[in-house]
Amino acid sequence: MMFNLNRYRLCEVFGIPLYVDISFAVLLLFFALSSSSFVGGILLAVLLAASVVMHECGHSLAARAFGYETRDITISLLGGCASLTALPRKAYQEFLTAAAGPAVSFLIAFVAYAFAEFSGLNGFFRSQFYVLYVMNMMLGTFNLLPALPMDGGRIFKSFLRLFIPKLQATRIAMYVGRSLAVAIVVLPMIGIDHIGIFPLGGSLIRFFIAYMIWVESMREYKMACYENPFTRWRQQDFRARVSPPPYGDD
Repeated sequence: MMFNLNRYRLCEVFGIPLYVDISFAVLLLFFALSSSSFVGGILLAVLLAASVVMHECGHSLAARAFGYETRDITISLLGGCASLTALPRKAYQEFLTAAAGPAVSFLIAFVAYAFAEFSGLNGFFRSQFYVLYVMNMMLGTFNLLPALPMDGGRIFKSFLRLFIPKLQATRIAMYVGRSLAVAIVVLPMIGIDHIGIFPLGGSLIRFFIAYMIWVESMREYKMACYENPFTRWRQQDFRARVSPPPYGDD
């Protein structure tokens, strides 16, 4: 999501190029070594990757319905990222595009649970469907946390846009997201280890998630500032008055 390591093209999904980042090998290794079965661990990592890809396809297809294409989808150690050519501009478009990802995750969870319960499968295969169910429930729930750049943060922002301008809504969503980033680090220190059904995990994972939210929420706010004509004019005017343009800038 944040790192730009070497990546390799796997295939196309719904006409969208799918890439795997080399860092995904770390995830495969982690699952393989932490599982009682090497093959079972690899299978878990593949199931997680497939779930993430379908989650991102939910975003991509919803955006496509509104005329916004997706350059590619990349899976990596940090999860998945669908690179849209542009963010949906209308509040309801942003809401539906953001909500589509968790909706797909919850749908996969429902289907996996139904297979595990009613298909007559036993043993290893039944347990894998339960794992797929849990993975997608956690994936959908975690992404609904109201923190930019996660889906819940964009849903929250789109709701605020019904009442206030986009820039102000983004600023509020940024502050809420950063508050949540602090909470993710602080809560386990006072004995709270879960948010909903999502475990906060080890300290390194917590700090990394908090850092991602802290940095990316500000980046989204800066993007909103750039898209705002008045804010962009003020920034350009300020730079023109306090410093010369870079060499070679037209």
